[in-house]
Amino acid sequence: MGDDTIRMGLVGTGGIARTHIRAMAELKERGLTGLALTAVCDMNAEAAAEAAAMAEELLGARPKIYGDYRKMLEAETLDGADLCLPHGLHHTASIDCMEAGVHVLCEKPLGITIKASRMMAEAADRTGKVLSVAVPYRRLPGMRMMNLVLNSSGLIGTPLTFFHTMARGGPRRAPQGPLPYAAQWRRDRLMSGGGPAMDGGFHWCDGIRYLIGDVDTIYARAVEQGSGVVRSLPEVREDTVFAVLTFKNGITGTWSWSFNVPGENFQKVLFYGSEGSVSTDIGHAIFHLYWRGNDWIETGTMTRQDNIQFDFEQLKALHKVGVPEDEWDFLFPAGMENGFGYEIWEFMEVLRGNRDKVEVDAWDGLKSLAVCEAVYESATCGEVVKVDDVISGKVDAYQAPINEHWGI
Repeated sequence: MGDDTIRMGLVGTGGIARTHIRAMAELKERGLTGLALTAVCDMNAEAAAEAAAMAEELLGARPKIYGDYRKMLEAETLDGADLCLPHGLHHTASIDCMEAGVHVLCEKPLGITIKASRMMAEAADRTGKVLSVAVPYRRLPGMRMMNLVLNSSGLIGTPLTFFHTMARGGPRRAPQGPLPYAAQWRRDRLMSGGGPAMDGGFHWCDGIRYLIGDVDTIYARAVEQGSGVVRSLPEVREDTVFAVLTFKNGITGTWSWSFNVPGENFQKVLFYGSEGSVSTDIGHAIFHLYWRGNDWIETGTMTRQDNIQFDFEQLKALHKVGVPEDEWDFLFPAGMENGFGYEIWEFMEVLRGNRDKVEVDAWDGLKSLAVCEAVYESATCGEVVKVDDVISGKVDAYQAPINEHWGI
C-alpha cells in the first residue's frame, strides 16, 4: 500500500453496501485509486462473506470478515469506516468509530432522530474526525445542472415556487413468504425512525435544500390509506404525505405523494421561476430528484415565458459551457457521474488533505434530517412547525418515543 492509501472498513453488508462496493470498483476503473477495502463487518456471516467475495472479485483483494465492528476497530488499522447500517445503529457505530480514531462516511439519514444526529455531529467536533453524510443524489449531473439553472444562470429568472407530486398504486396483495431483513427494520419505527418521508425522502429533503435553500416552516399530513381506511401518524407507517414548505428566502412549494392509490398513476416535478419553468416526470424523481436509473437517464424540459424551450440535453450542454474546467473536474473527477463513487472519492480526498472539507458534514446532514422530521412533527401535532424548532429540540413529540427507546 502507498502512503496515501485509504484503508477502509465496511460496516453493514446489505444491498446498499453492495452498491458502495460497485462504486469503489468504478473508481478503480477510472484510475481514481488509493482505496483499500481491508475489512467488512456484518452480524449476518453469510452476507459478510458474500460482500467479501464481491470485493475480492471487483477490487482485487479479499477483505477480512468481522461479525462485530468493535472487534474490527480493535484489530484493524483503519483510516475510514463506511457505515451501511439500519438507521437506529448509526449514532452508536459512528461515535464508536470516531472515538477509535477512524473517520466516518455514514449512509443517510444521518441519525435516527435529531438528538441522535446531534450526538454524532458533536462527536465529530470533539474528536476532530470527518463525518461525511452519504447523499449521492445531489452529486448527479441532473442535480448539478439544476442548481445552475435555478440559481446562477438566470435562465428562468428568480425561483418562485415548485410543485412535486406523485400518485402510484396497484392491487393490494397479501405478503408472500417471510419479509427480508431490510423490509423488516424499515417497518419498525424504533429502528427506521419513520417511513418513506425519512428513508428515500431524506434524499429529496437534502436535494431541495441544495436547490432552493433552508426551509422555514412545514405543514404536513401523513397517513396510511393502503388498507382502504385512512389512519394517521404516529400509530402507522405513512404511505401518503401532503406537505407545504416555506423557505427562509420566501419561496413556497408542495411535496405530495402516495404509494397506495387505486386507478391512474401520475408524477410531475415542476420548478417555476419569474421567467419560466423546468419540468420532469421520469423515474422516482419525487424522492430522488433527477435520478439516473439502470434503464433511464434524467429528462425534462425548460420552458421560458418567451416560448423558448430547452430539453435536458441542451441544458446539460449549457451547464458544461457555464462551468470552469477545474470546477467541472472537481464535480465529475475522471468523468465520474456516479454519485456513490463521487462521495467515496470526496471522502478519500479530504482524508488525504487534497480537499478542505466534505460537501455534506454532520451539521448539514442534521438540517436535511430536520426537514423530514418536521413533516412527521407537523403531521403528529396537526400544526405548522418551524424547522428551527425541530433542530433545537423544542418540537419533538414524534421523535420522543424513539429517543426514549435508544436512551438518548
